[in-house]
Parts: sequence; structure tokens; C-alpha cells
Amino acid sequence: MGDILGIIGFLGFLVCIIWIVINLVRRKSIKIPAVLLVVVFFVFIFGITNAPLSDDAATEDVVSEEIEDEIVTIDQDEEIELEELDEEIESADAEEAEDEEMSADERAPPTGVLEAHFIDVGQGDSILIKTAEKNILIDGGDRGNTVVNYLRNQGVSSLDLVIGTHPHADHIGGLINVMDAIPVREIIDTGVAHTTITFEDYLDVIDAKDIIFTEGRAGMTRNLGGGAEMEIIHPTSPSSSHLNNASIVCRVTFGEVSFMFTGDAEQAAEKKILNRGYELNSDILKVGHHGSNTSTTSSFLSAVSPSTAIIKCGSGNTYGHPHEETLARLTNAGVDIYRTDTQGTIVITTDGASYDVNKQPTTYEAQQEEAPEQEVGEADIEGKFVGSSQSDKYHLPDCRHAESINPQNIISFGSVSEAKAAGYVPCGVCKPPQ
Repeated sequence: MGDILGIIGFLGFLVCIIWIVINLVRRKSIKIPAVLLVVVFFVFIFGITNAPLSDDAATEDVVSEEIEDEIVTIDQDEEIELEELDEEIESADAEEAEDEEMSADERAPPTGVLEAHFIDVGQGDSILIKTAEKNILIDGGDRGNTVVNYLRNQGVSSLDLVIGTHPHADHIGGLINVMDAIPVREIIDTGVAHTTITFEDYLDVIDAKDIIFTEGRAGMTRNLGGGAEMEIIHPTSPSSSHLNNASIVCRVTFGEVSFMFTGDAEQAAEKKILNRGYELNSDILKVGHHGSNTSTTSSFLSAVSPSTAIIKCGSGNTYGHPHEETLARLTNAGVDIYRTDTQGTIVITTDGASYDVNKQPTTYEAQQEEAPEQEVGEADIEGKFVGSSQSDKYHLPDCRHAESINPQNIISFGSVSEAKAAGYVPCGVCKPPQ
């Protein structure tokens, strides 16, 4: 019966459509055919839905049910297999973690030797690290080709990594010349801006040479090749209000020998490093801030516990670096002291088990008792100070250096805090308040 109604409804549907078209052409009423169209449409639907299933349709339903059952079975099997796979992955991860712990404890001997060249650049920092596989440069001294010439004399034709510890000219100035002359793959920088032409030129050459630029943060590591590894331990969130304390501080390990490179980090940065719980013990310490008494506090020195200290400063520098307090502190701790201002470039070579220095340690005879350490304050000292857009020093107005500043480059500061906030440091000649 359902089949017959379906056929009648379908034929009636077609007839009504033709009827409506004819009436539209003849401009007659389509009311009756339209009503019949609706009726036959429902007849057609009723007939189709009540028609008995054919053998093929019944077979299709049976097959459909069987497929659904099979899918459920497959899903269940897959769930079981995925659970087993997860267990295998977790087991493999655990074994891999155990292997990593074992490799850390049973690390293979380093390959070849590591050389650390503390290049004499005068009043500034520049350190070349050479491993069996890579060349690394930390800072480049002030502008000029001193470091470029040294690298070429050492047969360095490319640098895998360059670190600009912070944006003062005596650390990044020479890197401009280096990057112009020698291919550099990556540079790690604090990412803190400085308002000097030197810093702008430094960024320009990085862009022009399309060098990978990475902001250095505590916790970052780099494989230096040959078994040497580097870990950055400072900063976490550097600020332009005090560029020295924004310095990138890193520890390099090569077998049993380790180095601590501190940039110009001062007391505040050292305190933060101590609070982070990093492994600090190192055989060789690059003394912070050219041997200034604002760095190398007793607590930091005790944590690093070096046997050798390298002070990088210029002969007869106007800052009086290295300061008596720092020299006394190092001497009292039994540390061998080496200085670029009196000994020139210092090279340390290590096979990972021991190390050699190409110079003899200096001697220091205390001229005064070691002064007690004082917290470095950030008090605002009022007064007028003068700086230049071409340098990072602030001066008293009557300083000879202030008087020689080109008028178009003069910057005035109303206080020490204002000068420091702009990234300036006190002049070593007129010695303004700090």
C-alpha cells in the first residue's frame, strides 16, 4: 500500500507543477493546483515512509549494524593498544631520564683543549674562548680594531657566538668592528637599550649582517663544543636604570675546570645570583667591573671560591681600578691575581683536568686595612651634572671633560638618580657623587 501511495503522490506532484506553470503563463489563478500540490506532496512522503523494506535495504541495515559493532570492537582494541603504548612511552621516558642522569655523572672526557684569552683592550672587557669546535667572544672592548687584529692573529675566521654583556661602550664598542670584519652566527645581548651612538651603531650592524639576536636570560644554556658547556645565571629581568647590574653573567664548564664571567655586575646583581641557588663554584673568576669595590663582595667570592682571578682594566685608568678593597679581598681569600693593566693579555689553557696560565700571578701588599663592605645605596643626590650623548659618563660642571663636550651633545642631569636612570656612570676624573 505504501508503494502505491508513494507512486500516486509522486505523479500528482508532477501534474500539479505542470498545472501551476500553465496557469502562470495564461495568467490564471494557481490557488487550486497549489493546494493539490501540498496534498500530493504529503501523500508522497507518507507512502515512502510506510513502504516495506526491500531485501537489499534490509541487507544494508544488517551490514550497517555489523559495521557499527566492528567499529566499537576496533575502538575498544585501539584504547587498549593506546594504553599499552602510553605505558611503553612512560617507561622509555623514565629510562631516558636515568640515562641522562648517568651521563651527567659519568660525562665523557672533554675533547682537545679549551683556551680562554683575556685580551688586553685597555679599560674594557674582551674574552675569546676557543674550543675544539667553536669560537666564542665575550665583549669587544672599546671601538677600534684591537680585538679584530687579535682574532685574526689567532686564526679566528668566524665566531659561533658573541656575548655583549651590557651596552656600555667599553664592552660593545669593539664588537661593531668585529661584526663588520668577521662572520658572526649569533649574538646574545641583554636586550636593554642605551641612549648612545655606539649602541645604535651596534644594533645597526647586527641588523645589516642579519645576525641571530638572542636576549640572554638566567637559565639559558649553550653547547660550546668539545664537551664545553655554558649556562647564563644572570639576569632575569634586566633594567636600564643600572646597566652594570644588567650584565650577562655566565659560567662555562669544561671537564673538571670551570670559569665565571661576570661582565660589570655589581653588588646588587651578585646578591640576586646568590639567591637563585645556581652552582657557582668556579676555578677561574673574571672579576666584576674591572676590579671596582662595587663588585666581588665577600659573600659572592666565597660562593665562587676561585683559585685564580683575572682583573681586566687599563693602565693608569681614571677610575683607580682595581680598587684596594677588591685586591685585599682576593688576597685574603688566597686567590692568585692576574691583571691585564700590568701583564697584558692573559691566556688560560685547560684540558678539562687542570689548567695553565701564561703569566705569573701578581703580588699585592695591602696599603690599608680592608674596608668593611657597605650597601650600595640608590639615594638621590641633588645637584647639576653634565653628560654627553657620545659617552656614558656624567661629570661635575667644572670637570675638564665636561668643558670639552661639543655643545650640541651636552645633556644635563638634575640629580645622580637621573643620570643613572639614563645609563650614565660617574667620571673617574672629577669623581661626582655616586
